[in-house]
Amino acid sequence: MDEGATRDDLAPSGAEPAADSHPWAEADRPRGLDAYFPPGGEDEAPPERVADERRMTRLLVLFVVLLVGVPTVLTLIAFVGQLVSLRGGG
Repeated sequence: MDEGATRDDLAPSGAEPAADSHPWAEADRPRGLDAYFPPGGEDEAPPERVADERRMTRLLVLFVVLLVGVPTVLTLIAFVGQLVSLRGGG
C-alpha cells in the first residue's frame, strides 16, 4: 500500500466508503477492522459455545437456588425447633 494513498483512493470507482461514513467506524479503525462492527449484534455461535452457555446458565440457576434455598431451609428448621421447644418445655 502506498503511504500517500488513502482508503478513498483505493476504493473502486462509484463505490462509496460505507464503513468510513458510519459513526462506529472511527472506534473500529484502531482495532484493525475493515468495516464497522456494531456492538450487541447477534452472530452464529458454534455448537461448543452454545453448549458452554447452556451449562453455565444451569450452573447459575443452581447457585441462585442454593443461595436462596439453603438459608430458607435453615430458617424453617430453626423456627420449627423453636416451636417444638416452646410447646413441650413450657
